[in-house]
Amino acid sequence: MQTDWSPLTSARKNCLMYLRRNKVRCGETRRTYLSIAHNVWWAGDGAKKAQSRPVVVASFGVEDRVDVDLARELVEAVERCAPKYPVRRGEGKKVTMRIAQEIRKIEPFLKVLVSRKLGLRQHLPPGPERELILDALIRDKLSDPDSITRDLREDAILSSLRDHLSG
Repeated sequence: MQTDWSPLTSARKNCLMYLRRNKVRCGETRRTYLSIAHNVWWAGDGAKKAQSRPVVVASFGVEDRVDVDLARELVEAVERCAPKYPVRRGEGKKVTMRIAQEIRKIEPFLKVLVSRKLGLRQHLPPGPERELILDALIRDKLSDPDSITRDLREDAILSSLRDHLSG
């Protein structure tokens, strides 16, 4: 297994979440999986020294099925909308795991948003307006994660998008 990470290049400083590319060998072929990750310092089981380790916040799935450009934008939106908890020195892993627990509740929704099949990017205006729409969609789902099971159909997502555009 090989892991590449590509930090987001954004105007925001201290951007902590990034789009993680994890290359996995499947027999003779390789697959690349994309996820939202955040690096945290901690000592693993049996390790003497702490080191930076990725915490996967949410998974997008196989790269071939993901709109990578939209996934990068969605990582930024998730970071902007993620719950904020106070962090004291040495509590980075604990707080990150708590945030990941909240974001994982909407992971199925995030996977659908970035799917090439949905083609959401073509329905969204570019620039700051797109950021506002993605933020609104994510905040809406984070406020009511139980609604996700009934809202994963493409028509439901596009309808929700139209509501945000008209509202």
